[in-house]
Amino acid sequence: MLEDPLYRDDEINLSHALAEVIKDIVRSSASLSHIAVESTMVCIGSNRAGRRGGLYGKLIPLRFENGSQVLRYRGRFYTIPEVSHNGRACLYLIYFYMPRFFNLSWEEKLRVIFHELYHISPRFDGDIRRMGSFKKAHGHSKKHFDTLYDSDLQKFISNIHSTPYHRFLAMDSHSLYRNYRRVTAVRMKHPRPVIINS
Repeated sequence: MLEDPLYRDDEINLSHALAEVIKDIVRSSASLSHIAVESTMVCIGSNRAGRRGGLYGKLIPLRFENGSQVLRYRGRFYTIPEVSHNGRACLYLIYFYMPRFFNLSWEEKLRVIFHELYHISPRFDGDIRRMGSFKKAHGHSKKHFDTLYDSDLQKFISNIHSTPYHRFLAMDSHSLYRNYRRVTAVRMKHPRPVIINS
């Protein structure tokens, strides 16, 4: 659990703070209980697109379909370079984008977090949760996709005032920089598949 005060010495690491929120979400949510948080790394990206454009969050799987480490495509073989965090190989990266994600209300931040986590395969094998043969990520309807974790989301929202997370999630990007002398995060480029020898 996060301590109170949340962070020492007026410093905050946004990746670590969001990872703590995710740990509590996974502990309390039946639909996400398959997630091993220690093999999932939280990164912060930059996105200054206007209100109507740009991302709030994104899940990056580090394996291919069914957890395969190798993909054959047009006669070539690809793999994704290994990403390690705290001495453990990661299967997923989750990106949240500054400032768009942080300028959401705390309820909407949680909705984005749940949405990205629900994309993780129930097998936790580095692949996404595949919702259909055509529209694999969301299936026939994103709206329907969002209903699949909504009961766990609403339960978490109803209990959040009894946790240390509400104060942090309620801060927008300007508040974070006003309240903390130093704001840091894990930042890295999205890993890309690379060609390997067949």
